[in-house]
Parts: sequence; C-alpha cells; structure tokens
Amino acid sequence: MTISVFGPINSGLTTGGAGASTSNFTTNKIAVGEVLAISVKYNGAPPAGTTDVIIKTVGTTPEMPSQTLLTLTDAATDFLFMPRVLPHDVAGTELAALTISEPILIYGYINVLIQGANDADSVDVWLVLEQ
Repeated sequence: MTISVFGPINSGLTTGGAGASTSNFTTNKIAVGEVLAISVKYNGAPPAGTTDVIIKTVGTTPEMPSQTLLTLTDAATDFLFMPRVLPHDVAGTELAALTISEPILIYGYINVLIQGANDADSVDVWLVLEQ
C-alpha cells in the first residue's frame, strides 16, 4: 500500500457579494484510493457564520456514482478531517452496531464547492489517499 497526497485542489475565487459568494471547481484528474484524511485551508476572509464547503466525487462515466466526502457548514477554520463511512452487510444494511467506520473508497474527479463566502475567498483541499 502506498500513501499519497492528491492536491492542492483550489476552489477558485468566489464571486457574488459579501456573505453570498460562490465558486465551484472540478479536477481534471481522477483520484483513486481510500480517503484517509482531507485537509481544508481557507484563503481570504470567509465569514465563519455563512461559509459552507462541500467536497465530493463527480460521478460521471467512467467513475463510480457521486458521493459526498465532506460537508462543512458555517465554518472557516483550517483543519484536517478524517471522514469515514459505516460498512454494510450483504443485504446493503449499515452495520451501525459495530461502531467501526471505514475509509471512503473513491475513483473519480473531485469537486470542491465553496458558498456563502465573501468575494475573492477560496479554499485549498488536499486528499490523503491510500492506494
């Protein structure tokens, strides 16, 4: 197994007015592996009370269906996140009783959306992947 860093992925500069600016960027390279961690760094001065960031896979052919990797609501503090999902049994039921979450498996283009920010804000995102 190899650990690699995919990024930085910059959302692009937001436009649309104070507290309502948005930017949306999709990579042109496919990320493959298990997501061990996601680092988010805010650029500019996004307001913590309105800024949202959504990181997801796009889900277009030849990728797996789209899945949200991380959603940050009303936040503006740099941080390293370790998102996980619950495993499923053979019938597709979440095994919540195990209370053991697994890394998210991805194969796809990564989309970074920032919204509710001020003009000219952005975020940088790095994915720590195990392949």
